[in-house]
Amino acid sequence: MSKFSQRFDGLMINRLIVLLQIFIFPAYFYIWMWVEPMRSMTLDGFFFWGTNPWSGMPEQIILRWVAPLIFALPFSLVSAIKATRMANSYDLMWRALGKVRIDTKIFYMVNAIFCLFFLILPFAGPIIAVFGAFFAVKLILYAFGVKKNVPAILIVIPGIILAAIPLIVAIAFFGSYAFTPVGEVPLLLSIWGVWADYSPVFYGIVLCLACAIAVGNFFVFLREGASQVSYTKEASERIGHLIKIILFAGFLMLYLFVDNNVNGDIKDWVTTGTAMLVINIIAVTLSSLETIIRWRKKIPKGGSTGGAAGTLMVPIFIAMNFLIRIFARPDIIVTIIVALSAVIFFGLFIIAYKYATDETLFE
Repeated sequence: MSKFSQRFDGLMINRLIVLLQIFIFPAYFYIWMWVEPMRSMTLDGFFFWGTNPWSGMPEQIILRWVAPLIFALPFSLVSAIKATRMANSYDLMWRALGKVRIDTKIFYMVNAIFCLFFLILPFAGPIIAVFGAFFAVKLILYAFGVKKNVPAILIVIPGIILAAIPLIVAIAFFGSYAFTPVGEVPLLLSIWGVWADYSPVFYGIVLCLACAIAVGNFFVFLREGASQVSYTKEASERIGHLIKIILFAGFLMLYLFVDNNVNGDIKDWVTTGTAMLVINIIAVTLSSLETIIRWRKKIPKGGSTGGAAGTLMVPIFIAMNFLIRIFARPDIIVTIIVALSAVIFFGLFIIAYKYATDETLFE
């Protein structure tokens, strides 16, 4: 495949990601407002001085239909109006990670997605929406050609109007429900409880991916070494990706249907049993062995076959599974390790966005 063809395919994938973002965020916030604990939320916390005049149908329309749309507006607008720049940002980020395997890039992306949609937005969504309203107004003006020397009044007044509903929801959320018990548990603890309950599922999926990457990389490394000492043809990247996909599917099936059948509860940390433990040991051993052999034999890594992040982060992630078993609060350890890899992904994207070309759909 020519470099031009690869670049064209990459550009199309980046644009597809940006296109999906336009619709994913509204869908996410609509679902978010219809599930517990947000489904039990009312605006009583905002009207702390008296009776809630919007109780009933008006409150339901605001919380279930209008608020999700406004929450998603900044994210969808930046994806639509700055589509080309965002696509270029992804391209720059992938190029910055050029020495890291594509599966390792997916590893970082999956962690970032879990962290954004199941940890950051559930806690910070209302606050982000308040400040995002002013950013959304600026984006709308930008779309209509007002790009420089914009009077502050054109941003502040529409921004206040647009921020009114998310501000009301934020005050009700943090002022009353964040620390006041809903039933017996404060809402913030309820949201954390959702993350803590399902973090074994998220972590298990990413753990299976990390193990598949480590084991698959070792098989590719063996093939690479064989090609250097004999006439054996070096394995193509596609074969390596296929091996890792098969391994990931196999490990995931073991995790879901073998290890977690002990107590019949996928969300129980104790149910991660012998199968995944053995796979963890094999993955860490093979990854360490590959690193040592490459270092001792001074075997270089090709343009898309390695990199420090790929060499270190994935084995560290796998090794953390041994330590999680002995901690009293494994949910906190998982949150830290998932958040760390997500921060790397978000940080690279922010830097790439800063240097990406400032082109829009309206130019």
